[in-house]
Amino acid sequence: MSYLLYCIFGTAARQDQQLPAGIGRQPVLVVAHNGLSAALSELGESDLVPGIAQTLAYERVVEHFFRDQTVIPMRYGCQLENVSEVISLLEDHHEEYQKLLVDLEGLNERGIRVLLEESEAGVKTDASLVPPDTSLGFSNPGTTYLAAKREHFLGLDRAVLDQRLLADELCVSLSGFFVRRRVESPDLTRSRLLSLYFLVPRASLESFRQATRSLRTKESVKLLLSGPWPPYNFVDFLQP
Repeated sequence: MSYLLYCIFGTAARQDQQLPAGIGRQPVLVVAHNGLSAALSELGESDLVPGIAQTLAYERVVEHFFRDQTVIPMRYGCQLENVSEVISLLEDHHEEYQKLLVDLEGLNERGIRVLLEESEAGVKTDASLVPPDTSLGFSNPGTTYLAAKREHFLGLDRAVLDQRLLADELCVSLSGFFVRRRVESPDLTRSRLLSLYFLVPRASLESFRQATRSLRTKESVKLLLSGPWPPYNFVDFLQP
């Protein structure tokens, strides 16, 4: 029997608190050890690969605990073999988890998705990777093809630079409303979404929202605000 780990927090849940059902409608258990607690549920083979229903159930459990206290949310798929392994995890990483809980106290995650224009995402340059048709009279098709590839990658480099400048511009406009940020650049050949994540004090959530509504950028882009969420994108380095 294996268990799925949802989140770690500093205090045990209240005994009278009704916990939401976990993945596969399994009951959620709270294991406490040495000042830390972990929320988990039994994991079936069919739940190893998350679908929409599993993902929503997972988020409901994490957000249930997050409403009342600071949590370290785990990515879906943190699997432990038994309760003893859960206790060992809390023991072995006790200092790191305690420090992270202090660092995350009173903070929520908010996200901004930026839909880039095609020129910024670099998608218009894909055609330059197609080898030239020798029937068109190129004197040296190989040289022409290599030159086209060079232009393609130069275009990608410019797109990456433009994205960094755009991300910096947005972050500067929101400075003072968040304490930490993370930028997730898209694969330029597949996606046009630039993702920015911010740790925002709970007292500043409304101010942050108002600031995003008044954002103005040099480029014509669409912005989508999400959250507040548990700080999923700021705890990756502690995933078991």
